[in-house]
Amino acid sequence: MYKMRLFHISFLAFFFLTSNLMAQEEKKDPQGNDLKASIEQFKNDMAESHKLKTLNLKMREIGGLENEPFAWKEFFMLETLEEYENSLGRTTERDFYFLMYHYETEEDRQYALKFWMEDFIEGEAIRPSRPVRKYDYARPTIILINPNNIIILTYECKYYDDYDFEDWKDRMMEYFGDKDETMVIEIMCNGPLEWTENAPDPKIRGLF
Repeated sequence: MYKMRLFHISFLAFFFLTSNLMAQEEKKDPQGNDLKASIEQFKNDMAESHKLKTLNLKMREIGGLENEPFAWKEFFMLETLEEYENSLGRTTERDFYFLMYHYETEEDRQYALKFWMEDFIEGEAIRPSRPVRKYDYARPTIILINPNNIIILTYECKYYDDYDFEDWKDRMMEYFGDKDETMVIEIMCNGPLEWTENAPDPKIRGLF
């Protein structure tokens, strides 16, 4: 009877451990189906105010991230249907470029981020949690770093204003972020660069 009870307890422990590991694997979503669903929802919700463009787009200047292995990526542009006056005094549409990189494992994303920081936007090298006050030639950019993906929004300085930048950051976090784990980097026109959400500990020299 005692042996049967012990076997039953061991079986239950094994079952719950296995279920927990499976749940963790499902949460990791190595194929990136959750991200794909979020991207489609994002595009659909933006359709009333923006035109989607995917063809003949010029790649953005993002540094060495494109050279690091990834499972898949998506690159598209959203152009406003409404025209706005830009900082040059001209009335034009606004163009916003989105680059989505998905990695099969968190370790893949960690290595990609590590090497990207050594060859970042415009060839700069940045350090974890450390701001960069002056960033020559940098465009307004919002970067979301999740366990298995890196999401980048960038646009031209002539479209920049404080309210619009904050609005896009909120939208990006709503669709692609997690307030408890998403690291956020914000870059203004020509700087500064700042880590604004869940910044890593600068004392940690390993992967993060």
